[in-house]
Amino acid sequence: MMYICEKYHELLMRHSDPRVEKWTFMGGFGTIMYISIGYLLLVLVILPAIMKNREPLVLTTTIRIYNISQVVLCCLILYTLMTSGWIQGEYSLGCQTVDYSNSFNATRQLSALYWTYILKMYELVETVFFVLRKKYNQVSPLHLYHHVSTLFIAYVGTKFIGGGMFSLHVQTNLLIHIFMYTYYYLSSFGPEWQKSLVPWKSKLTIAQMVQFTLMLIHSVIAFLPGCAVPKTFFYFYVPNIFLLYKMFYDFYKKTYAQKSVFKVQ
Repeated sequence: MMYICEKYHELLMRHSDPRVEKWTFMGGFGTIMYISIGYLLLVLVILPAIMKNREPLVLTTTIRIYNISQVVLCCLILYTLMTSGWIQGEYSLGCQTVDYSNSFNATRQLSALYWTYILKMYELVETVFFVLRKKYNQVSPLHLYHHVSTLFIAYVGTKFIGGGMFSLHVQTNLLIHIFMYTYYYLSSFGPEWQKSLVPWKSKLTIAQMVQFTLMLIHSVIAFLPGCAVPKTFFYFYVPNIFLLYKMFYDFYKKTYAQKSVFKVQ
């Protein structure tokens, strides 16, 4: 068994991008597994046990700083990706292969994807905030799966397919997150703001589903015979995006659609 694991690891490393080999948190799959397991243990076991006999923490200012930092970081990474060949017309919306060279735009795009991966680690803090505030209902299977799966995709994407078609999907995701964290930031200013933002709450979930739909449609191009992109990545990427869409759709139907029906009745 150990021999098989070693050969599997060796095969994966042989096909990984050598440019990221020595970058922090870009080691073997053990790295991302330890981070994910540690995250789940922390938010499902360790922190709930610590908070069991304690009052919920008030983290309003801390969360505001976190939300605004997410907006700024997403904007910076989005700008970097857009200006690394996309708005210059060097890349197309069709089958865009990965540039594994050390050219300026290729390394700039890879660096932006790497920082997106680091940003996905930073996002895990959200769940910690929920637990410290005893908002356990928000630590749902959808929330946990979304964070762990997107972290894994960001890791694999950076390690094996650092650019091309995948970078376009990342830009879409960053744009959605800019709106999402702006909404979270504004809603932290009390009931009046929350009341005025109510119509946008369901629209954010719709925007997420539109994002997943666009990703799925665009990913079909990767499977066309003449498209020379690493297809192995898309074999696990597409089912994951489909599952995320299904989970968000179920959440939308349960949270918003049913309420609309009750209002009509």
